[in-house]
Amino acid sequence: MTRTRNSGALQYKSFGLVLQALVIMARKEGNTCSSCEIAGHLSSEPTVLRKALAKLTKEHILVTREGRDGGYMLNRSPEDLTLAEIYSAMEACGVRSNTVNETMCENAFGRQMKGACGDILEEMDQSAVAVLQKYTLADLVRRTEC
Repeated sequence: MTRTRNSGALQYKSFGLVLQALVIMARKEGNTCSSCEIAGHLSSEPTVLRKALAKLTKEHILVTREGRDGGYMLNRSPEDLTLAEIYSAMEACGVRSNTVNETMCENAFGRQMKGACGDILEEMDQSAVAVLQKYTLADLVRRTEC
């Protein structure tokens, strides 16, 4: 069996990282946050954070400003931004099933398993998105208030 790089875990970590970053930005209410400032709150590296936030900028969830007061800012109200949209922007959709499929061998049995599990894994992915669709960034902000 050939080994492939498992990128699924990285995408889930990135999803968790950006959720935290977005909560910080939502609390700033219209002010920009630099990647260094956010990374400091998250005990993360700014470069790792910038890579993850780039996906959200590309999907117009965030806007960026350059210059002295530059940084990242939400492009939409936290009440209007579902966790499913963030999950989708992070390209995490379908990662779970792809990751499981990557563990299955390339012989006849592995092909049988892929066929047998395909619908189940797809349903699992759809269920995750359906749950995330129920919640907004504002819900996370409220749940994290002290």
